[in-house]
Amino acid sequence: MMVSPKRSESGIPVGILIIVIGAVGLIGLVGLGAWSLMGSIKLETIPLTGEWRAKDKPWRLEFRADKTVVSAKGASQPDAPQAWTPEPGTYRVDYFGTLWVKLKNGSIYSAVLAPPPGTMAPPSPNRFDLIESGTESVTVFNRTTPINPKPQDSQKQPLP
Repeated sequence: MMVSPKRSESGIPVGILIIVIGAVGLIGLVGLGAWSLMGSIKLETIPLTGEWRAKDKPWRLEFRADKTVVSAKGASQPDAPQAWTPEPGTYRVDYFGTLWVKLKNGSIYSAVLAPPPGTMAPPSPNRFDLIESGTESVTVFNRTTPINPKPQDSQKQPLP
């Protein structure tokens, strides 16, 4: 006569327990790996505060530290007096290094400040190409004063 083993009604089957602990452990390992990778990623963006001028147009942008921008356009004729018409707005730089400018009149512009991922090209801190949404027209802007001006030869000190 064979005796069948008694089955306990009050316990958790070992197979299900192993699957649950394994899944929780795998999720924990993936989370720990992502957390450690985020610490090694360094995002560099170009500091924008200051005045920028368009290369070919009478147009200037003043980026302020409080994420506001003032766009001022001058007269289109070169012999006309420079009567600048200011237009306030806001700006932001997203995770991918794209500058977004939204003016109060509804115009939206974008510019890529950082080089595409995977390229070794350094970002240009004194120039960007602003693209108008809808028309896709491009305007090149240059910083009016450099971020860190290079010291002149007379200011350089010789090394000991």
